Amino acid sequence: MQTESQRKFIVLLLALSCIISIYLFINTNPVSPKKLTDGAQIDSLISMSLEEFNIESSQVRRRNIQVDSVFTRSVYNIRVAPNFSKTTLHYTLQQELWPYNVKPAAQIRFPEKDLRMHLLYNDQIYRTIIVSEDQELTLQRNQPEILPGQDSHEVD
Repeated sequence: MQTESQRKFIVLLLALSCIISIYLFINTNPVSPKKLTDGAQIDSLISMSLEEFNIESSQVRRRNIQVDSVFTRSVYNIRVAPNFSKTTLHYTLQQELWPYNVKPAAQIRFPEKDLRMHLLYNDQIYRTIIVSEDQELTLQRNQPEILPGQDSHEVD
């Protein structure tokens, strides 16, 4: 059984948390979503992320696919070193694209371990990114790698 002083203390804590919640609700500004004006913004965010990972332009091939008479989708084929962490690239792209309401949906194709990522906006695929391993490439400085002891299915 609780004593009277314990009950008063609990009520005081509850009242204090309500006051703090009201203060935060009144004094914080809502996060305003960024507006996506065209597909070039997505391309720019992809390019910035690839530069951040020191992926050279020679490792990236971009082609356009005509979906219908008005819409063209870009497909990026990216070659990376075998121990490059594709999951880290996926996570970084997700963080960059989230404020624009662009959702990356990805899957790994086995046995090649290729990452295929579709960037969706308003339930339509705007860009496709295919990340594949190239045995001739070596991991560059500042590129994420699969850590020793991790299974590839846990990371990629």
